[in-house]
Amino acid sequence: MKRNLKHIVVFGFILGMCLTGTVSIADAGSQAAVEKQIQVMREQMEMMQKKMQDLEQDLQTAQQSAQKSAVQAQQAADTAQQQVNEVAGKFKMLDDLQAKFGHIKLNGYVRSRWWKADHANNSFDVTEIALQMRYDVSENISGEFHLWFHPSGNGVGSEYANWAGPTTFMESGFAEFRNLNIGPINGKLIAGKTRNLAFGITPGGNYNGRVTSDYSLFHQSVNISRITGIQYLTNYKNFKWNFALFNGWGYGKGKPYGVKGAAVKYLGVGQQNTDDNSDKAFTTRFAYAFDRNDLFDKLEIGVSYLKQNISTDSRDNIYTLMGRNLTTNKTSDDYSKKDEKYGFDIAMDSGPWMLKAEYLHGDTSEVEADYAYIMGGYKLSKVSNIPLDFFLRYSFADYDESRTTDISGSGAWDKSQWTPLVVWHLHPKAKLYFEYYFNKVDEPTGASSPSNDYAFVELILFY
Repeated sequence: MKRNLKHIVVFGFILGMCLTGTVSIADAGSQAAVEKQIQVMREQMEMMQKKMQDLEQDLQTAQQSAQKSAVQAQQAADTAQQQVNEVAGKFKMLDDLQAKFGHIKLNGYVRSRWWKADHANNSFDVTEIALQMRYDVSENISGEFHLWFHPSGNGVGSEYANWAGPTTFMESGFAEFRNLNIGPINGKLIAGKTRNLAFGITPGGNYNGRVTSDYSLFHQSVNISRITGIQYLTNYKNFKWNFALFNGWGYGKGKPYGVKGAAVKYLGVGQQNTDDNSDKAFTTRFAYAFDRNDLFDKLEIGVSYLKQNISTDSRDNIYTLMGRNLTTNKTSDDYSKKDEKYGFDIAMDSGPWMLKAEYLHGDTSEVEADYAYIMGGYKLSKVSNIPLDFFLRYSFADYDESRTTDISGSGAWDKSQWTPLVVWHLHPKAKLYFEYYFNKVDEPTGASSPSNDYAFVELILFY
C-alpha cells in the first residue's frame, strides 16, 4: 500500500513536472507567434504608411495640376472674353452701319443684246446698265431713284441711238408716302418721275406688265413713257382706283416703226419732263380684282381715261406726220389741242396659262384711232423642270384714214404687229429673251415701204 502510494506520489510529481514544462513551452511558442504577428502587422503598417505617403504625393500633384489647370482655364476664359469683346465691337460697328444704312436697298440689272433686222447690220451691245436704290425714311415714307447708263446711247448709227438719249440719265426718281387713307380706303401718294400707275396695265418689263423686253406697237402709241407729276393710288377690298396729274405727253415728228431708223413712222407719245403744255394731263384707272378660285389664280379688269391739252408744237408734228396740210388745217376746227383716250384692260393667270389684253380709243388733235393688243402665254417653267416660257402677242393701231401715198405721211398708215417670245430662265438672277417682231404696214394705194421686221436675243442679269 505504501509502495503504491509512493508510486502514486512519484507519478503525480512527474506528471506535474511534465505539465509545468508543457505550459512553459506553450507560453514560449505563443510569444513567438505573437511577436511574428506583430512583425507582420508592423510591416503592413509600414506598407500602408508608404501607400499613404504615395497617395499624399499624388494628391499634392493633383492639386498642383488642378491649380495649373485653373490658371490655364482662367487665361483661356480671359482670352475668350477678349475675343468676344472684339467680336461684339465689330458687331456693334455693323449694328451702327445697319442703323445708318439698313434702310437702303440696292438692285439693278445689265442688258446685253444681239440684234438683227431687215435692211440693217447685225450688232451686239451692252445696251443698258441700271442702278436702282430705295431708301426707307420711315415705315410710311420712302425715296427711290433709278439711274440708267446706255453704253450705245451716243453711238452714231446705232440702232439704239434713237431711244437711248443721253448716255446716262435718271429713269425714275420719286418719293412715296404710304397710309394716306381716307376712312376705310387705303391710300398712297407718289410724287416725282416714274411709270404711270393710273392708266391701263403699267408697261413694266415683267410678267405683270408688257412681258416682252421691247414695247409693243400699242405701248409705243399710247403708254410707253414715264410721267413727271403726282399719283394717288387707292384700294378698298377688291377695288382699285388710281389717279395721276402730270406734265402730260408730247408728240414728236414720228418714231421709226419696226427697224430702228426705218422710214415708216408711227404716232407715239413722249415724256415731258417740263410743263410745255397749256395745262396738266390727267389719267385715272378703276379696276376690280376677283378673288382667286378653282378657275383662275388672278383675274383683274379695269377701265382707264386720259385727258390733256397738247401744245402747238405737238399739233404741228402730228399734222406733218399724218400727211395733213398744216397751212390749210391750222385755221380749222380740226386743229385741236384736245387729247383724249379711254378704254379697258383685262389680265388673267390660271396655272401656267396667261392672258392679257388692252383696248383704247383715242382722239388726238384731229386724229381718231383705235389701239389694242392681246397676248397669250404658257409658263412651262411652272409645271415642269424645263425653264422655258412661251408668249404670243398681236397688237394694232387703226387710224381713221390714210390720205397720203408719200412716206412722209406714213404715220397715218394702219399698222399691226405679231410678237412671239421665248423666255429661258437660266437662273433666278438671269434670263435669256428670244423676241421677233413681224411689223406690217397697210399702205394706201400707190404707196410702198420696205419690210421692217427685227429680232434679238437679250441676256438680262439681275443683281
